[in-house]
Amino acid sequence: MIKKLALGIVSSLALIGVSAFATTPGSDNANNSAYSGGWTNGTDGGSPTFGGWTLSPNPNNATAGFFIGDSTLLDAPGGNINTNSKAFGVFGHDTGGNADATRAFDSPLTAGETFSLDLAVNFRNGNKGFDLLSGTSSIFNLNIGGDTYTVNNAATGNGSLFGAAYSSNTVFHLSMTQTTLSGGSWTITRSGGLTGTASGTYTGDGSGFHLYNSMTTGGGANEDNLFANNLAVVPEPSTVALLAGPALLGAWFFIRRRRAS
Repeated sequence: MIKKLALGIVSSLALIGVSAFATTPGSDNANNSAYSGGWTNGTDGGSPTFGGWTLSPNPNNATAGFFIGDSTLLDAPGGNINTNSKAFGVFGHDTGGNADATRAFDSPLTAGETFSLDLAVNFRNGNKGFDLLSGTSSIFNLNIGGDTYTVNNAATGNGSLFGAAYSSNTVFHLSMTQTTLSGGSWTITRSGGLTGTASGTYTGDGSGFHLYNSMTTGGGANEDNLFANNLAVVPEPSTVALLAGPALLGAWFFIRRRRAS
């Protein structure tokens, strides 16, 4: 009897350990008070779920950078992913203009957790997009460039999306679900001027993400910008597991004392 109870406790403790080191559920958006002074290196509106933003414009001038703006200005109107008329904007134009925004989760995703965000785009020159990161490696990439929307680095589903059909009012809802500690599934839902859904799988454990905009050719036109918003990690850890933790640990120590006596 004691052996069976011990095995059950070990299994439960293992599950609790996984939950304890999962990404903290939470959300962030460009209307958060942390961005009232602008979107700058180190700002963090999503603590503890997300770490502070690492923003790297190259060169560090009007050619590449970051701002809080209105995504509908991508066109008349462009895709609306705003919160109170605000979204995260990224621009990088002309030769050598590269803007990179990187952010880590407080812990890597665990099985059952989903990270999601919204992107809004218009012009498809240069390269702009999103990476799901495992450490510093991209395990999923959505790139907008060369007149296509393309998935790269995934386990399945790589290639051009939606027949490369263009709309100036394009919104992508990206959903990355960690199904095991070694991989997960991705889904892209398109809305705005055109609709569609694409999906596949990725290999690796998501620990952060990367937004970028590089060498667009519109001379700094609004239509070249990339907008992102509505960052979220769900679901919340199991309340039962969290409450059961102390009781299970007490039972474990009780069994150890019984064995020692």
